[in-house]
Amino acid sequence: MADFQYPLVPKSEVDRRLKNAVVKIAESGLNAWLISGVTNLYYFTGTAQSGLLFIFDNGKHLFLVRKSLERARDESGLSNISGFRSLRELAERVKTCYGSMPRKVGFEGGIVPVSLFARYRHALPDCTFSDVSTEIRWLRSVKSDFEQQCMREAGKQTEAVFRHMKKFIQPGLSELDIAAEAEYVARIHGHQGIIRMNGFNAELYYGVITAGESANLPTNFDGPSGSSGLYPSAPHPAGRVLVEVGKPVLIDFMGAYMGYLCDETRVYFPGDPSDEVIRLHQNCVQIQLFISDRLKPGTIPSRLYEETRQFAEEMGLTENLMGFGPNQVKFFGHGLGLEVDELPVIAPRFDLPLVEGVTIAVEPKYYLAGLGAVGVENTFVVKAKGGERLVGYPDDLIPVSSTETVGRGGHV
Repeated sequence: MADFQYPLVPKSEVDRRLKNAVVKIAESGLNAWLISGVTNLYYFTGTAQSGLLFIFDNGKHLFLVRKSLERARDESGLSNISGFRSLRELAERVKTCYGSMPRKVGFEGGIVPVSLFARYRHALPDCTFSDVSTEIRWLRSVKSDFEQQCMREAGKQTEAVFRHMKKFIQPGLSELDIAAEAEYVARIHGHQGIIRMNGFNAELYYGVITAGESANLPTNFDGPSGSSGLYPSAPHPAGRVLVEVGKPVLIDFMGAYMGYLCDETRVYFPGDPSDEVIRLHQNCVQIQLFISDRLKPGTIPSRLYEETRQFAEEMGLTENLMGFGPNQVKFFGHGLGLEVDELPVIAPRFDLPLVEGVTIAVEPKYYLAGLGAVGVENTFVVKAKGGERLVGYPDDLIPVSSTETVGRGGHV
């Protein structure tokens, strides 16, 4: 097979993840985890090839690959990789590897369809299954140095987009024009082209791009920004709304490198923003600083949410903070990594303390009637001294041309 032209997840990284999983399996009294979701497969194996992974409490593993076995062996640092054709083979293969039939098996109940789960139970009738989706998500929430570096590389893609957009955005362009340009810039800087989410029916493509009041439109997405979209079938990430002088353009964009994401938002302004717009935007930047200073081990996310809400109230930011009207969401930041919607969330009921290495996208935004959105978003790593920022691009409102110039700024 031809040599691969891309980097691979180091074997030492895969080994570390398996060891951490074995500890969790043993602590919970289970005998094994059964992994089949693409995100978790990639996390534990280093490849996104289709298959099933068993991780056992005795430290062994079994990776059964449907397609492609050749690529899985080339990409993964695991030692026990083989092909399989049918779930009818499963019981004997598992028993041979483990030494006996594992009685208690954890599976990804949060993402595995009921029909597939029924097939697992039929193939392994002597096993008792329990949902370990949340345990796996918490395990993934703490990022190693390798993972953090991947997220920094993703951040370089968003920086490239933000720099380019300062010259590209002008009145008369549509959200779709901006989205196409942003995607082009990101791709030539190594964007993988896929954004993964954990939530049921959750979809997102690169991010959200809004011109003016488009940001205030009703949305089905579990985030603060609306969007016109192109069709009812796809209400995100951009539509045909045009850039206007005196109205902000919000670019909420994600870089993606080796599976890992970096979520960033910047706001561009054609023309001269009013003092009120500048004040509200800077208030959002202050909220971000308030949060990032407290992203330390031991901080309770639910308490930080409440403290941040009170801090915002003192500045007079209430009604349309984190969403216009019914779009308002009750969080100020979310975990980020291989998926957009990771744990933890700076929101009510998230009461487990932060630990070093957790990565969180902090996104205070404010929405104005008749105008659109201001605010910012940056991805931070939880550190002893507070959140360490992954992208250094400035947070201020970014001035762009207030004059439409046909043919200016494109990549062609």
